Amino acid sequence: MKKLLLLTLSFAVPVLAAPSAQVFDAVKKPESLDAQWRARLCALLPQPCDVQQLGLYRPRGAAPGDYVVLSAEPLAMARIKRSTDAAGWQLDRLHDFSGYAQSLKKDSGAEQPEARLSLAPALYPLAEGKWAVAVLQTVSEMYSGGGASFDTADFVPLEGGKAVHEDIPFSCFKMIRACFSEKEYKTSKHCHDESNGSLRIAYGEAAKPGAPYEWQYTWLQSKWPQNEPQSVATTTRIRFTAKTTERADFCGGPQ
Repeated sequence: MKKLLLLTLSFAVPVLAAPSAQVFDAVKKPESLDAQWRARLCALLPQPCDVQQLGLYRPRGAAPGDYVVLSAEPLAMARIKRSTDAAGWQLDRLHDFSGYAQSLKKDSGAEQPEARLSLAPALYPLAEGKWAVAVLQTVSEMYSGGGASFDTADFVPLEGGKAVHEDIPFSCFKMIRACFSEKEYKTSKHCHDESNGSLRIAYGEAAKPGAPYEWQYTWLQSKWPQNEPQSVATTTRIRFTAKTTERADFCGGPQ
């Protein structure tokens, strides 16, 4: 019996647990590290580089001196190191997504509103040893006394190429004015209808080495109705898949 048990275990398929996403925390005062950090980090990226489209981050749990810079123009992620000597910033690894950005611009029709591209500050596990970035496409709308912003994500492997998951609702915010007279502004508890939503991803196990992890999406959305205080909100959780993204309310969606 003992020999049979060992034989059964030897033929068991290994189940590999997926790691969590790797989150980057924004450096709150990068000027305290280097007053010229924007220009110096832009020099390490593909050109032309817009210094105002940079963000400096620290990966959680990273070694001292390890940083990540995210750029929207060009669309790129760079792992960099900060040294105390005259060398300053040193490029460790560059991930250039400018080609993917160009393909998105070519595919977008003239009738669609122009989306602003950026990278979310995180890495997402695809399979053992493989990671993806979230290329965000942001569409904004302005209303009288309000506005909205909608983010969808394409999850692209760090090595580049085609997206593994496309057009996934990522986050949204919408505020619509609900008071129009001076009396309403004086008497109403809350003069806007507001809603915001955000994506949660759970990563399932891989059946064998190299197999992709199963992604499970949950959409979390909160709404603050008219004439209710900010402390009163209705929150809903919705499970959806890449094929059922319409289940996520997406704050009403771009109009």
